[in-house]
Amino acid sequence: MNYQVQLNNGQTINLNGVQGFDTASFTQTLNNREIQFVNIGGAIVNKNIVISITPVAEVRT
Repeated sequence: MNYQVQLNNGQTINLNGVQGFDTASFTQTLNNREIQFVNIGGAIVNKNIVISITPVAEVRT
């Protein structure tokens, strides 16, 4: 599955071919006040700048 992460600084992180993404665990991490940074596709970002995480349809050729 592919995802697109929008940040409030205008940047976009594209995650391609994500397997086994545990949304419940990731949501719990984002809501934990003790955690300031999260790993999104190898990029370490401040969780407070994440605006949205949206699934993106795969383009098949």
